[in-house]
Amino acid sequence: MQKGAEYIVTPHAMAQGGDAVGRIDGLACFIPGALPGEEVKVKITQVNSSYVRAEILEIIAPSADRVPVVHPGAPNMEWQHIDPVAQLSYKVKILHDQLVHIGKLVDVPEIQKVIGSPAWQYRNNARLHGYGNYLGYRADGSKHVTEVTEDPLLQPALQHVVKALRAAVATHPPEPRTNWSVVLRLSETTGDVVAAINDLPNRIAIQIRDAWVAACPNVIGVRMPWGAVDGAETVNELHYGVSLDLGATTFFQVSLGAARALCDTVLSGLGDITDQRIVDAYCGAGTFTLPLALQCGRVIGIEEYAPAVANGQANAWNNKLENVEWFAESVEKGIMHVHNADAVVLDPPRKGCHPEVIQSLHRFKPTKIAYVSCHPGTLARDLGLIVAGGYRITAVSCVDCFPQTSHVESVVILERV
Repeated sequence: MQKGAEYIVTPHAMAQGGDAVGRIDGLACFIPGALPGEEVKVKITQVNSSYVRAEILEIIAPSADRVPVVHPGAPNMEWQHIDPVAQLSYKVKILHDQLVHIGKLVDVPEIQKVIGSPAWQYRNNARLHGYGNYLGYRADGSKHVTEVTEDPLLQPALQHVVKALRAAVATHPPEPRTNWSVVLRLSETTGDVVAAINDLPNRIAIQIRDAWVAACPNVIGVRMPWGAVDGAETVNELHYGVSLDLGATTFFQVSLGAARALCDTVLSGLGDITDQRIVDAYCGAGTFTLPLALQCGRVIGIEEYAPAVANGQANAWNNKLENVEWFAESVEKGIMHVHNADAVVLDPPRKGCHPEVIQSLHRFKPTKIAYVSCHPGTLARDLGLIVAGGYRITAVSCVDCFPQTSHVESVVILERV
């Protein structure tokens, strides 16, 4: 098989990562933008020993799940060609396939579908990349900035702020080929926005900030490239009964709806936790920690990123939650301080849990584990190890936090056998 060769293919499934996958001459063929069951004419773009990649030349027989594309080429909404209802079904299938094939799990419970965010206008935060006076997004693994003049994934208030930022950049353009970025966070509770501008010369950054803030009074604080903050450092958000102060770069869910859906699923899976001792591993600034603290006896939060821990501690203090203990160190080290717990919440990054974390779970044997995952493959790997240590899966939920993208969020509940 040669690069540039053309074939007609009918994909049979969606692969983790969002591409449709079919077979050509016995090799798996990954096709961005295609859908299972439709007939497409493709051209080979990459050849490897066990798989090939291809681009669509023509859609001969489209799937019933295909819908018109809103913004062709936008790298931040790679599934916009799929009906939103079908998107969640594909994510459920991807999740199930990974649990079975990678985790070697049997008797997987029926996966529950949970809507975390609406189909459009859901994002309360964004990281935009600049290249000179271009402002847009980068595809995963790419340094190329694709200019996106309108982003329908952003909530309307954030769209207005980004429009004003583009105008400020057009009036005060950075030097050509300057790589820079800006991070924004919107409070859905107050409508305020804080931001952080990175990697621009001070003079240009000041000019852009001044023009931007003059046009958008709800931009109440901007962290500048040299670290100083002009205005407020945080916005206030009400989440699951707690008041959170969140900075522009503080990790929080992509929408309040997504955060609520995940918390609902975790807390429902854990059941009655009154007076229980809970460990929240990879806790960040406390998305789960603080809602747990409202209902249980004690929470131990473990997080490697010290600024997130400091933010979580401040929010716990502001909410008069005195039953939270924090460890600012890697989870594999911090969990060694734990000698007993009734339940554990795991919310690791895409790479999944460190092996020593799973070993610690087998050491102190919590009654229940809630595993929140953003990567089905590493989730499946970890679940295989946890189940082998004496646990069974009682519930699996696929939570669609990121419509129009292939990102798969899930919550798995396990109980000790």
